Formats: sequence, structure tokens, C-alpha cells
Amino acid sequence: MSATPAATPRKPNRRGVAAREKLLSTAMDMLATGRPETVSINMVAKEAGLSWGSVQNLFGDSDGFWSSVVDLVIEAGPGLWAEPQSDTVAGRVREVAELYRGVLASPYAVALETVRWGLPRPLDVLAETHPKTAASLTRADELWSEAFVSFFADMDGSAAREERARDVATVLQSALRGMHADQRFGTPLDVDRAFTTLVDSLTAHLEG
Repeated sequence: MSATPAATPRKPNRRGVAAREKLLSTAMDMLATGRPETVSINMVAKEAGLSWGSVQNLFGDSDGFWSSVVDLVIEAGPGLWAEPQSDTVAGRVREVAELYRGVLASPYAVALETVRWGLPRPLDVLAETHPKTAASLTRADELWSEAFVSFFADMDGSAAREERARDVATVLQSALRGMHADQRFGTPLDVDRAFTTLVDSLTAHLEG
């Protein structure tokens, strides 16, 4: 899907604010089904009882709309996270892995992955047609990585430990997304066993 010609979005009045919220909430509900075909502004607008003209007036173009959807997920991010409870590295790794596993199953995360699948990819290609959306997706990934690292911030450790925590953050996100996809589409692999092995391996790496 290529970006449509940009129009300058108008500052919405009360009615426009309601229409904007309706479009975004409708998009979230549709994207949370995980169906890539829902990454369609015409489909979202029709479901919301509005028109493409409304989207242009409120968001400027498709890039402005999809970036606003991603930003909505970013705003919800802190509410999906939690404070660490364990005092051990092994406990923290398992906690954060279980936490992110749950986040991936949330409507917000499913919506985000649906946007990734429905728009041009990889990210550098998306940046050519939807620069705002690409920037928002990049920011979402950065915030998740920061949240992972901060999960270990209060534990004693060196700069090397912090660097390993960043390694763990990167591997966990990528691996758990893959496991989530396997569960979603079906696989003969034992995903729970793979999860346990991943947690044990990353704990060993972090303990260094």
C-alpha cells in the first residue's frame, strides 16, 4: 500500500475530535483481529461510518493515519508493562519474558504487528512511502528495548552487564515474536519448551 497524496490536516473541532477517536478505535478493533487486509483506510472509514475525506481532513494522508494508530499503541505501552518482583537475574529474565509473551497476545501488540504486515516492508522501504509510520514503528521498538533494559536497572552490575541486558532485550523481542507467530499459525514444535530453553540460555548470557 503506497501513501496517498498528503493533505494538510485541519485542527479538529469537537465533532472532529469525536470522528478522529472513532476512526482510531475502529482501526484498533479491526487490526486486533490480526488480518492484514484490515490495513485499509477505506475499510476502516466505512466501518466507522465515515469517509476517506474525513481521514484526509483529520490526518492529512494514509501515513498520518497509520502513524497515529502506532502512536496510540505507544501511548498504551506503559499500561501493558509491570514492575519487576524477583531479586535474581534468572527470575528477572523469566519475568520479563513472560511479561512480553503476554504483551504480544494483547490487542495492542497484535494491531501493531498487523500494521507491519499490511504496509510495505522492510522498514527502509516503508520509510520511503510512509516516513511518519516508519518513525513511529522504530520508536515503538526503541521503547520496548528501553523497557527491557530498565527491568534490570536496579540490580548490581557493571557496564558489561548493561550491555548484555541490551543483547537480551534484542534477542528476547525477536525470538518471542517468532514463537508467537509459530503459535498463531500452528507448528509441530514444542513452543513452551523453546521458551524455557530461551530463558535459560539468556539467563546464562546475562549472568556472564
